[in-house]
Amino acid sequence: MLFLTSINSSLPPAILLGGGANALSAARSLRRQGIAVYSLGNVPDVAFSRCCVRIPTPVGGNIQQQWYVWLDDTGRKKFKGAAIIPCGDDGLEFVARNRVAFGEDFLIYEANDDVLLAMLDKAASYKLAKNVGVPGPETWVVNTHEDLLTVLNSVKYPCGLKPRVSHEFKKYFPQKLFVANDANELTAAFEKVNRFNLEMIVTELIPGGDNGYCSYYTYLDERGEPLFHFTKRKLRQYPNGFGFGTYHLTDWNPEVAKLGLQYFQGIGLRGLANVEFKRDPRDSKLKLIECNHRFTEANEQVMIAGLDLALLVYNRLTGRPLPRLDSYRRNVALAKPWQDVLAFHGLFRRGEISLGEWLKSIAHVPHLLYFKWWDPMPSFHQSYLFLKRQVGKVTARFESRVSSATTILATNKATR
Repeated sequence: MLFLTSINSSLPPAILLGGGANALSAARSLRRQGIAVYSLGNVPDVAFSRCCVRIPTPVGGNIQQQWYVWLDDTGRKKFKGAAIIPCGDDGLEFVARNRVAFGEDFLIYEANDDVLLAMLDKAASYKLAKNVGVPGPETWVVNTHEDLLTVLNSVKYPCGLKPRVSHEFKKYFPQKLFVANDANELTAAFEKVNRFNLEMIVTELIPGGDNGYCSYYTYLDERGEPLFHFTKRKLRQYPNGFGFGTYHLTDWNPEVAKLGLQYFQGIGLRGLANVEFKRDPRDSKLKLIECNHRFTEANEQVMIAGLDLALLVYNRLTGRPLPRLDSYRRNVALAKPWQDVLAFHGLFRRGEISLGEWLKSIAHVPHLLYFKWWDPMPSFHQSYLFLKRQVGKVTARFESRVSSATTILATNKATR
């Protein structure tokens, strides 16, 4: 196959659980090393890639239960000895809760499972951070109306209503959180989520622009020692304020690395992890935003910069020599072009960025999240989905305006 080596049948296959663009990046990395890669489930990001074989599962239902059934039957029969690598939070939870069940027949993603589960819970993550001296926003757990009532007059507005477990929240809502400007909005947001029995936290919002976000990545071995250090920063995200990164730039920030390593070593983490902070302009301190115990969406940027995290994870599991981890390139940019234009537009309308500043920021020729000339179909598919969503939004706004205009005309006619 063009640009791909033949599959080496002596190497254990890799089975990816969930994820999105990060799963595609991992699949491309491993397949280029001659490793057979399979994606278990319905992950649209890898569905059209020539680097991965998709193993479909029934649409809907409990995806973790579907993974369990497949691994317990077909997996044990045909893929015994494969490396199980979670790329999404559902996959992380599955690994942590089923390591004993499958550990004898598969190579399971390296982690301290108690810490892994805690990192999937934002309330627990913030509590652990506080215990090891890592600053974070003020948070309040709100599981009931009584919990909410005690918070309404304590929190400073605007505030956020966040899920404790993001992958459960995603089943019902597309955004990361709800922003509330007053007690009425916070109550309304809580009512939206409460009917789904989702556990939530109210959190203060760290002020400042989107360019205040920065991240640290590492891998802690069985002794808790870091195998590498990597930092990057986020210049923009969409939706503005609390969306997904649209333009990232690698750098080296020793302050971010020191605080991130303090957090990971302090809580007893093992394996691959990423932590995101935001600079708080009120006291100039870095504040914990979120943690990921897996590849992030920007994994492709990390790999292009010189650190192949997918191969690192795989080689740790299989006992092969580790890839080079001693250096990486700074100022490597990663962009989602369509979304970054929308991010710029929102910031420009609010006077937070000029056209010149935006053009200057993209002077670092960005790499793309999905496109590879030797594996182009995932990029075409994602572009199609993005344009389809945007057309849907425009159509919905147009129909709403037509409906409003029709109502006004009908009202005016009735009052004549």
